[in-house]
Amino acid sequence: MLFWYFLPVLLAAYKLFNFDLEDTYESKDGVYKAYKTINGLSPGPPIIVDEDEWVEVHVNNHLQTSAAIHFHGVLQNGTPWADGVPGVTQYPIASGKSYQYRFQAKNQSGCLWYHSHFRGYLSDGLYGVLYIRPRKERKRPYHHITLNIEDQELLMQLEKNPSFLIADDSFKLPMDDVVMRMFRYGIDPLCIQSVLINGKGRIYCHPERRFRKLASKNPNLRHIPYFDCLGCLRDDSIVHYKGSTLDHNALEFPGYSAPCKPTYSLLHIHYTNNTDWQYINVLNAGGQYTKLFSIDDHEFYVVAIDGIFVTPQRVSSVVLPVGSRFTICVETRKEQHENANLPFFIRFTTTHAPQFVEGLAILQYGPPPKNDQESDCSLLGKANLDLYTNGIRYTDLDGHLIEPNRKAIWPQQTRPYEEQNKLKHKSAADVTFPFYLHRFELVQFSMFRDGSQLPLHMELKKPLLDSLAEGEFSQLKLLPAILQPPVRKGQVIDLILDNYKHINHPVHMHGHFVHVISYSDKENFPYKTVQEAIENGYTNLNLEDPPYLDVVLVPVGGHVVLRFEADNPGIWLIHCHNIGHLMGGMGAVLLESLDEIPQTARN
Repeated sequence: MLFWYFLPVLLAAYKLFNFDLEDTYESKDGVYKAYKTINGLSPGPPIIVDEDEWVEVHVNNHLQTSAAIHFHGVLQNGTPWADGVPGVTQYPIASGKSYQYRFQAKNQSGCLWYHSHFRGYLSDGLYGVLYIRPRKERKRPYHHITLNIEDQELLMQLEKNPSFLIADDSFKLPMDDVVMRMFRYGIDPLCIQSVLINGKGRIYCHPERRFRKLASKNPNLRHIPYFDCLGCLRDDSIVHYKGSTLDHNALEFPGYSAPCKPTYSLLHIHYTNNTDWQYINVLNAGGQYTKLFSIDDHEFYVVAIDGIFVTPQRVSSVVLPVGSRFTICVETRKEQHENANLPFFIRFTTTHAPQFVEGLAILQYGPPPKNDQESDCSLLGKANLDLYTNGIRYTDLDGHLIEPNRKAIWPQQTRPYEEQNKLKHKSAADVTFPFYLHRFELVQFSMFRDGSQLPLHMELKKPLLDSLAEGEFSQLKLLPAILQPPVRKGQVIDLILDNYKHINHPVHMHGHFVHVISYSDKENFPYKTVQEAIENGYTNLNLEDPPYLDVVLVPVGGHVVLRFEADNPGIWLIHCHNIGHLMGGMGAVLLESLDEIPQTARN
């Protein structure tokens, strides 16, 4: 029987990608530091396949450390061993070793991505986009954007080979140093050095009075006495850690950054190639901050979130939690702008964050230079970028709209367009798991009220899938942060995630997309179950057209309720996608249909 189950896998033709992971030392934002690359690139090469195509990614680890690759958003239906989570689905790939991931892009399309799921090396450069071209039978929403048939046909063509804009939070130090500082001295890695876009960026030094003026607009920041030169607020309440007196300046605690030195390195340039529309997947790959994305003087249409087609909306900006992807269609006709020959800024600005920092790229009308040497638009070489705007600037350095009447959209404000992605289970759930996201020490985080944590050293232990295959199921019950009991196939699951205070948490669910059936930034969920909320007439439920996502931001002092069906046997991680929070313990493990998990050799 097992042979026949795997016969389609054995006969499948794989699209092969070879990944060589290597260490390098380079300057992406004008300051040299150690990075990790894939085939010499960071971001790594895009994985572009067709829907339902089988994929093989052969990873050769030439790094000095172990590694693993998680394919974020890929459901891994039938291939849970390919999820790329050390301690859950595999051992980490040791230095000098190789590993093969095999999976099918089954009944999925749009913009996903891949990244390291070991030790936070995502923030050292191990990430890239994974794009699945939708099959022709899918229902597209482009006719809601334009009634012009030629424009619709152009969007269909651009959909096959879209552009990508990827934002990354660049720390001053490599992640091993960041983590060492985190656990040795209690330094929460709040402050970043720059925001890279497609691997390029600069360090910008703004005057302190600029930060004070921005802070005065926010009631929660008015009491902050000081911002350092990188726009990071200071918390003077942190004086000691585990009995040691801390030298804040020597350790460069948040708010104590060394004097800022601006850089003038290359910026990424997106060329319009003289087409009337741009089809762009926008990804927040940073390990730290939510971003507000905008393009000066260009409103655009949102057509997908996390690879799921949505009912289009015309907006000035979008809010991207860590790990989220928006697909946008941007109209680029020269006659709609006063001066389309000059560059326009593309902005990724941190929002709802303890730091004012922005990454810039350039939208340039026309084709790339014929000599294939990328220009940096000499007009902006060493210019004071604060003084440059071509057309309307929608977002400010504080991560908010400059004009309140403009529209910014959050992921939870989207609605799935295709029928197959709409909520089908509207009655009571079979299983409810409660969570309480909080920090109980400076760098200790948990998803549980009792403080249970996903231990960092679990990455080096025997993978849970191996323990299950070897008949050691009893050991799974003894591990912390394991949800009990295991869920069974066909059950409807609700996750109630209450957030304490201080910090937003972008929560990612492996193995499933989830419907957000309740969301509030004002209160924790006031009931034990959704059924109890229905019986009491709770008005903050959406069981009609809830958004469908794979990353959900749980706001400070608020809640989200997520619903999904147990239709994908496996052992799946649920975690905060802020790297420091995950490494500090903010994760959980779902055991799903354990007796139906397919067993196979990984390599």
